[in-house]
Amino acid sequence: MERLSLSLQLDTENNMSADRQEHAMLTEDEQYKQTLEQAGEEAHFHHVANEFSEMILSLGPNAVLGLLTDESRAELRKSIILQYNHRLVETTGL
Repeated sequence: MERLSLSLQLDTENNMSADRQEHAMLTEDEQYKQTLEQAGEEAHFHHVANEFSEMILSLGPNAVLGLLTDESRAELRKSIILQYNHRLVETTGL
């Protein structure tokens, strides 16, 4: 009877171990998929940024700014003004 109990206990532990290994493999697969997805998104952003840069150089900054939404244009203006003010403070010490 004791052997049967030990045998059942070992079988249970082996099944749990196999379940844990399967879960770990699924987790690794999910991590790999997320890594690939993130790399794809980063490559896409890089491509879009290069296209945007080429548009500015070929069409001119004013023409490209005219293509943007009002909200994105306002965000760019804020960023440029903040950078200008930061540099002004650094150079003049005001």
